[in-house]
Parts: sequence; structure tokens; C-alpha cells
Amino acid sequence: MQAVADLAGEVGTAQDTSRTAGGTATLACAVTVGHLPDGVVVTVRADVGAPESGQLMYEGLRQVQEASGPVTELPGIGAAAYTYTDKATGTYVVAYDANLYLTVGAAPLRIGARLPADLAKRLSAVVSSAMNTLRA
Repeated sequence: MQAVADLAGEVGTAQDTSRTAGGTATLACAVTVGHLPDGVVVTVRADVGAPESGQLMYEGLRQVQEASGPVTELPGIGAAAYTYTDKATGTYVVAYDANLYLTVGAAPLRIGARLPADLAKRLSAVVSSAMNTLRA
């Protein structure tokens, strides 16, 4: 989160959840970074399942996203990663590696506020760090 905090301000309180369904564990966290009017809410969701389940989720959901708008490939993160911006909900980085599927997104605290231009780069740093931690 430090990469985002450097951009938007101090990290506030976090809310996290975890659940298991079948053979898949889902970990999720939402944290406020910064304050109004320029702060953001960062969400992190990790799904860990059967071997190669990350690739199945990644490929299926990427096709859906590509049908909605452009995605940008992010080399060097996990087995594959991309970023996209949804004008209604924020900027996202999605990655997978083996049985891990990870999504990190950021949305403005104030509806309609502009997100920083280099937010995707900063979220990519969060994804890379999270993937390294979750694989350890």
C-alpha cells in the first residue's frame, strides 16, 4: 500500500474478510488511503484455489473486461497481469500465478473525482508485492 499512500496520503483503517468455499479461499481487504477530496479506497482480493485455477479465472474474466473496454498488459507480474480503468468504479490491476488470482483496485473517495495519472503503476507495485507475499 505504500506506493499508493505516497500518492494519496496516509493509510487509514482497513476492513478485511476471508472465507472458504469448496476448495477456494478468498481473502479481501479494503483500506482508505488519504482524505477527501483526493483520497482513494483501495480494495485487494485474492482467490486461492486448485492448481491452475488462477489462470482459468484470469482468462475468463479478462475476456469479459476486453469486451467492455481496453486493457493494458503488465509484463513481469506473476504469470500474467493487466490493468484497466472503469470510469464508474476506478482503476484495477489483475494478475494470476498458478492457483492465485489477485485483483487490486482503487476508487476515489469523492464520486466523480479524478484519479491520479500514475495510479495503475502504483497499484502494480501493490500487486507485485502482494503476489510475492502470498506465494511465500
